[in-house]
Amino acid sequence: MKNKAQMSSSFNYIFALVIGGIVFMFFVGFAYKFIDFSGSLSAAELVSSLNDEFAAFSASDSAEKTLSFSQDLSFRVYEGKILSDGQSKDIDHIIFAPFEVKGEDILLATKSLEIPYRIGNVFYIADGKTVYILVYDASTEDVVQELQSSYTSLPQNFPVEIVSTTQIASDLNTLYELTNSYEKVRFVFFSSSEVYAEDIAALFSSSEILEVHSSLDDYSSGEILYPNGEEVIYLSYPLLIGGIVSGDASLYSYNFQLVLEKLGRVTGVYYDKTKFFATRLPLCDYASMKTALNNFQSFDERSYGSFLTKEAFVEEANKDLGGECPEIY
Repeated sequence: MKNKAQMSSSFNYIFALVIGGIVFMFFVGFAYKFIDFSGSLSAAELVSSLNDEFAAFSASDSAEKTLSFSQDLSFRVYEGKILSDGQSKDIDHIIFAPFEVKGEDILLATKSLEIPYRIGNVFYIADGKTVYILVYDASTEDVVQELQSSYTSLPQNFPVEIVSTTQIASDLNTLYELTNSYEKVRFVFFSSSEVYAEDIAALFSSSEILEVHSSLDDYSSGEILYPNGEEVIYLSYPLLIGGIVSGDASLYSYNFQLVLEKLGRVTGVYYDKTKFFATRLPLCDYASMKTALNNFQSFDERSYGSFLTKEAFVEEANKDLGGECPEIY
């Protein structure tokens, strides 16, 4: 009997160990799953909070904000989604951003977009790890100065430096010392970069060069040439800034198409408004405005010159109205 009692006691002990081990493994597995879930939840909260920030920004003509977190975060803005750690959220905003945003501080900014009437806001994201160096020559100094310190400037919370081509040619080492704390240096030439590219590549190990070209003295519309040789057009300063901030031509082009879609919708609304006024105010001539708005929706998307021509017709037709014949916008 005593042996049976000892065997029973040993069996109970072993059984308890087995059950205890199973329970322990269950809770360990649950803990790991909970940790993963917690990470995913944090990512979901991140993408949701960013979307909320953009929505709040939409009421402003121009605004900037820095969001600071207690941990490193990483996310992407890609084709209408914010992506982070397996989580994604659809967004209904035009957001220009690098390939990846990472770090404890996220830099946000927005500007209203008018081409020629307001169609909404565009947004910009950065993480402060890339410095943007705007390079001017004798003919573009005023343009670059405006892009650093005016209403049309790049966001003031984004790292930006401006230098002349003369400084690039004569004292590139000083510029290197000034910017060597950044992970990436993006040169934006408002002139040709050809004679400087080799020296920049030799000294700046993580750098790239964009070129901005325009037939307009103020560079309010023009073309951006990316390092891979792709060229895109921009139709205003907010879109120029979007091109400077965007990771590459494809990221910019996706948002540019969203701009055109919104422009088409708003133009359609103004066209309907013009027809309504023409019906209610038969003594007013809205024919030119209807024609201008109708043509404005079909400009050549590869040519900023085509856009400017048709935009000018819209503006002129609108200015010809007034008084008892209300303007359209």
